[in-house]
Amino acid sequence: MLDIRYIKEKPDEVIARLAKKGKDAKEEIGQILELDVKRRDLIRATEDIKAEQNKTNKLIPQYKKEGKDVAPLFAEMKAMSNKTKEIDEKLKEVEAKQTDIMLGLPNLPDTDLLPGGKENNQPLRYWGEPRKFDFEPKAHWDIGQELGILDPETAAKVTGTRFHFYKGAGARLERSVINYYLNTHTEHGYTEVFPPFLVNRASMTGTGQLPKFEEDAFKTTDDLFLIPTAEVPVTNMFRDDILDGNELPYKFA
Repeated sequence: MLDIRYIKEKPDEVIARLAKKGKDAKEEIGQILELDVKRRDLIRATEDIKAEQNKTNKLIPQYKKEGKDVAPLFAEMKAMSNKTKEIDEKLKEVEAKQTDIMLGLPNLPDTDLLPGGKENNQPLRYWGEPRKFDFEPKAHWDIGQELGILDPETAAKVTGTRFHFYKGAGARLERSVINYYLNTHTEHGYTEVFPPFLVNRASMTGTGQLPKFEEDAFKTTDDLFLIPTAEVPVTNMFRDDILDGNELPYKFA
């Protein structure tokens, strides 16, 4: 989630940078700033009432000492207490609405990002040379089907289009690629992690999946969510923790 202080200090910059990603955030930024004014007004009102409560509370011993009726003071204290509760409820509503809008905003892109879609993407650097063939190369799914190691037709019957059954050497190849990836990374200082595939709402929110993608997520009856990627549980291993910068980076695969 974007930093509210950054939004307040540089709203035009936030709008301009999000526009590069094709996101028109003028309305959302305006709502966030408007809600922030309301939030601060409500907090100020609560603080003013609490100051009055303190003054009134200090009068009670004095009234008792002078033999005055303290009932009006208690009535005033109760009225102020009820008013504070009313303001607190409004404050919770305002903060919840502001947070919900902010959670829906994308991360800010780098300032050097070109506006537009992927057609404007520019490579920063190259490694090696693209392979050139003296024949028309085939897609891997066509080669796999011809070799009998990928079976898209059966997968389409079982699941739908764009899925495969990996069979025989295809299944072993998939398993080998996974092992090669994990072994290579652990040899270079990464710690292998096998995370849970279900996470709670806080974990999904912490990685930006909620509330934006809740309708597309798979959820259990006890409010757990099937993870879209391992990024969600692995990132949340450190949620609410303060890390020692001298120990960074942590590397997981």
